[in-house]
Amino acid sequence: MRGPRPATAAACGLAVTLLVGGCAPMGRQTTDGGVQQVQATDGGAAGGAGEGAAPADGGLLTSADRLLLVQLRQAALWEIPVGRAAARRGSQGATRKNLGQIAARHIQFDAVNRRTAAKLNVPLPNSPNAEQQSWMSEITGKSGTDYDKTAVARMRTAQGLLYARTAAVRASTRNTTMRQYAQQVEAFLNGQLKLLEATGFVTVDTLPDPPTVTGAPPPGVPGRRASPAPAATSVLSGR
Repeated sequence: MRGPRPATAAACGLAVTLLVGGCAPMGRQTTDGGVQQVQATDGGAAGGAGEGAAPADGGLLTSADRLLLVQLRQAALWEIPVGRAAARRGSQGATRKNLGQIAARHIQFDAVNRRTAAKLNVPLPNSPNAEQQSWMSEITGKSGTDYDKTAVARMRTAQGLLYARTAAVRASTRNTTMRQYAQQVEAFLNGQLKLLEATGFVTVDTLPDPPTVTGAPPPGVPGRRASPAPAATSVLSGR
């Protein structure tokens, strides 16, 4: 089973957002591996410095800020029932244990998410969206090892995209409450990713494509060590 692979546009969106404040909205993974555009709750673009900004507790709150709160809530709405089911149905002990922990951690963090959204006056959904419901149906229809692989692959892709979006918000938000929240989200998602990876079902073919970058060094020659970089000089000492 080959897990979902987000389109290159998502990686590009993250890189540009982190460096210059955003371009096109990041996509959301569709069931067939494509990208479906995600709109912010007020119809603004999901990203970009100051887009859709409005006064809130802690400073200006952008469309990207609000969207992250919504997406964390939506993640909880589908991953909690999937994690609980996997704690019973998983074919491997690691799957049952780790996905059960993922559900429990989501329940705890969802309380943080809802409190933050209430403080910032951001409305949250109360049910998974259609795409997430299709993932749940896909996972439910599997059995044995395929069940484990599908559940882990879907969760890992979704969590990875959220991790990237959280980093972009953490780097760009104008709101102090949202900045603190994004730090909490990063720690939460990092723990979720570790649990998924510890199942043994996160393999090369289930990972998303790496981001497209420029300026990276060329590949090294196998068997040959790269020369060490020269020592940095001290500006203060003049050496």
